[in-house]
Amino acid sequence: MPESRVLLMIAASLNPDLLRTPHEMGLEVVLAAAVAPADDSLYDVHLAVDELDEEAVLDAVRDHLGHGGRIDAVATFHEGALHVAARIAAELGLPGNSPEAVRAMRDKFLTGQRLTEAGVGTPDTRVAHTFSEARAAAAELGYPLVLKPQASAASQGVTKVANETELGAAFDNITGLYAPEAFHDGAYSVPNVAHIYAYPQAQGVLIQEYVSGDEFAVDMVYGDGKYRLLAIHDKPYPFAEPHFIEGAYATPSALSESEQALLVDTAVAALKALGATVGGAHVEMRLTDEGPKIIEVNGRLGGTTAFVQESIRESTGVWGPREYLRAVLGEPVEFTAKAQPTPAGFSPLLADRSGEIARFAGAEEVMDVPGVIGVRWMAKPGDHVVIKYPENPVSCFALILARGETREQVLSALEGAEKVLIPVYTD
Repeated sequence: MPESRVLLMIAASLNPDLLRTPHEMGLEVVLAAAVAPADDSLYDVHLAVDELDEEAVLDAVRDHLGHGGRIDAVATFHEGALHVAARIAAELGLPGNSPEAVRAMRDKFLTGQRLTEAGVGTPDTRVAHTFSEARAAAAELGYPLVLKPQASAASQGVTKVANETELGAAFDNITGLYAPEAFHDGAYSVPNVAHIYAYPQAQGVLIQEYVSGDEFAVDMVYGDGKYRLLAIHDKPYPFAEPHFIEGAYATPSALSESEQALLVDTAVAALKALGATVGGAHVEMRLTDEGPKIIEVNGRLGGTTAFVQESIRESTGVWGPREYLRAVLGEPVEFTAKAQPTPAGFSPLLADRSGEIARFAGAEEVMDVPGVIGVRWMAKPGDHVVIKYPENPVSCFALILARGETREQVLSALEGAEKVLIPVYTD
């Protein structure tokens, strides 16, 4: 009987399905994470190490190998650990994106530079480290503009500005993101996610041309020279500008076949321009009058804590995490989706104010809403909520997954769940 292959997984996950997948594929799992999941059946070996510290993870991996351990592939579903996985894969000579490619995806200024050089549509972008640099960039690009951290996630700090006063406020907000351990509102406190998503030596402020148009998310798996689409998610509701907190996703896309092909071609061109060769990607773009413009290229599958992959599976029958793991194992990127995708989608439910959650009204009734097929809790009784946009983008207390015969049924299910499931606060 052949020996099981061993997967090094960097970081645990709030989504246990991700860690079940390797075992379902017959893999042994070496998990490098500061805290292991409570369910120890999800992994075989735990390397207790800070998953965001590449030197510490490398030392732990070398020690594991030095004591007779084996590693046949490296993977992560965690944005903040992408550079760690790339470094280890490179050192061990295993399939994966190079550290240079990961840097080009995580550092959004580098992303813009590489895409522009390759002729791939993307907003005109500058990086500033002082307000005088930001003001000069604004004068060059013209308002309106979007300011965002050079490298982060979850739309933290991202703000649309219309004049110099707003420019100054957004610039100060972003430059102040990295130091606080937590954000406060009176007695309530939540951790600062910048400590999870910040990227080393990329803490400037992006000054970016604002581009109008509907926004889409394209998820892909790629390896061995092939780039395969998992799904396109439409974002059917406009952002509540000047902030860009994510809302509902719906798939399959309502765009024409030619427009969808244009999005996919643009995503593939972007990945190639950034040097992405093996892995998964979640590419966000806007379809403008001038064609698609890349907003960002995430070097991992979309929404592995959210319901992006589950929405794709409900729609196409393809489980993206499995296909990503096959790619890093060096297997062919080949899978078959349903000929006729099923309408599916998901939506975050956002708290309406700061406070301490006592309970959730409608927690049992929400699964009776027609079309709702899943709830993932992102908060629990006793947790604090701090509404402080844009520096703290985290106010989601639950995610809702829905399926229907039509898009309208999916969106109706998501809207119905939002009316039923409501946080109740201690005060």
